[in-house]
Amino acid sequence: MPRNRMTSALLVCLVLVGRPVAAGELVPFYGDWDGVTVSASPTDDPTVVLVVSGGDGRATQLGLFKMVSPHYTDLATFTVQGTQHFVAANGDGLDATIEGQFVPQADGSLHAVLTGAFTGGSGRFAGASGTYEFHITSRPIGTGGFASTARLIGTISTVGGH
Repeated sequence: MPRNRMTSALLVCLVLVGRPVAAGELVPFYGDWDGVTVSASPTDDPTVVLVVSGGDGRATQLGLFKMVSPHYTDLATFTVQGTQHFVAANGDGLDATIEGQFVPQADGSLHAVLTGAFTGGSGRFAGASGTYEFHITSRPIGTGGFASTARLIGTISTVGGH
C-alpha cells in the first residue's frame, strides 16, 4: 500500500504544480529593467517633452528582453503617459501602455510607480493582456538624460498560455 500512496501523491503533485496554464489565465509577471534616456524632444506644449527610454532586462514569461518606451512627460507636473515595447530574445514582442507621476527626491532622482496595461504583441504574446506596476527610479547623468532602474510586478495572460 505505501507504493500506491506514493504514486497517488506524485500524481496529485503533477496535477497541481505541473499543469499547463490555460489560454487566458493570468500568471505572475515579475522582472527588472535598466535603461537610459535615448532622446528627449520638445512638443507643441512648452511643458511637455517626448522622451524615449531604452534598455535591457529579465522577466518571467519574457526571459531576457530589450524594452523601448516612448512617452510624454509633463515637466510641470511630472506626469507620464506613453507605451512600452518589450522584445524577448527570440523576437516575440509584448506591448503595453503606461501612465503615472514621478515624485522628485531630495537627492535629485525621480521615483514613480507607473501603471502598465498589456495590449497585445506578437508570437507567444499575440493577444496578451494583464496589468503591472513599473517601479522606477531615474537618476540624472552627465549627458543631460537619466539612468533608470525599474522593477516590474504584475500578471499577464498569453494566448495559449505556457
